Amino acid sequence: MTVHFLPLPLDAYDAAVDDAIATCNGDLRGALKALIIANEFLERDLQKALASSAPSIVDDGNTGLRHVNWVETLES
Repeated sequence: MTVHFLPLPLDAYDAAVDDAIATCNGDLRGALKALIIANEFLERDLQKALASSAPSIVDDGNTGLRHVNWVETLES
């Protein structure tokens, strides 16, 4: 009998990590660097998208995004 200690969503993350390492021929540093670079591209694209579609969210006179406090409510 096999016992899984990790929730199923974490297994997908483990598979993605394995794929990233395999893509870089087992080089952990290379995989990490590639993921950081990819994340920077995604952040840049997100800033561009927010700036073009919702200037009230990003145009705070600063170079970064404005902090938003999200409030969760329970609907009955």
